[in-house]
Amino acid sequence: MSVATEPRVLAETPHRVVIDADWGFARLDPVPDEATLDSFYDSHYRDLLGRTGRGPDLARLLSPGAEGQLERQWLTATVHADVIDALDRTLAPDAPRTVLDVGCGTGDLLRSLEMAGWDARGTEPAEAIARAGRAAGLQIATSGARPYLEEWHANRRAGFGAVTLMNVLEHVPDPVGLLRQILAVLAPGGALVVRVPNDFNPLQEAVLRTLGGERWWVVAPDHINYFDHSSLRALLERLGYEVVEQWADYPMELFLLTGDDYRGRPRLGAKVHHRRRAFELSLDAATRRAMGRAWAAAGVGRNAHLVARRPG
Repeated sequence: MSVATEPRVLAETPHRVVIDADWGFARLDPVPDEATLDSFYDSHYRDLLGRTGRGPDLARLLSPGAEGQLERQWLTATVHADVIDALDRTLAPDAPRTVLDVGCGTGDLLRSLEMAGWDARGTEPAEAIARAGRAAGLQIATSGARPYLEEWHANRRAGFGAVTLMNVLEHVPDPVGLLRQILAVLAPGGALVVRVPNDFNPLQEAVLRTLGGERWWVVAPDHINYFDHSSLRALLERLGYEVVEQWADYPMELFLLTGDDYRGRPRLGAKVHHRRRAFELSLDAATRRAMGRAWAAAGVGRNAHLVARRPG
């Protein structure tokens, strides 16, 4: 008779986080059920925009005037350019240049992909956000990832040359199932780009030791899963993906450790974001990407990026 393995507890406060005994990444314990998540997003979505890692990004993009324009220019020149470069270097020569951006938000990455010659479409479960992208002429379905992928696979449509999953995997109750679905709709030699928060990383723990406070990156119930560079890679490889490259983006915890404690201080948070944005725009792409790979090797960086290929 087999004995179930008890998950290792990583944190008890502000919420209980354990290492998944089967897959090795960290997650809330218990995992919120669908009714809890539906209720949360229906009743707290406006508040969510203001307090989670994904929220401020959307809020800045949706802001009118110069701030929204500057944010788009920065994303286009850095995050989008890096994703497109990685896809171009990873995609097999005979794979189609079709891409699905899961959880695409307002569709800014879709726009950059289209301009780079990709046939791009996206999914976004929030109707108001998806509508903003469609108004700009983008192909965005108001749908969750799982139903969209199930319908695509069931109708035996051609596989995508690429799928992008930008700050989505931390929100889904079953990340393993989602990644399996994506593998099933990728064409042989197709590429996957994943970005997740790099949580429980050494700089975050250094902040807690020196400045105190709670683990601000543990946010329930919307952030269900907590990855780092190594656990993300291990998960993808176990599922049959071939990992090609990893990098990190700017380690925002450096601001906390050098005197700018922006936790719970939105105005200061906006200021340090502007400084980070100016720094990255001052670098050439080769230098920025080399720094990102070095940060990933050291286990730091605010977000972990991974590029993988479907074998074949």
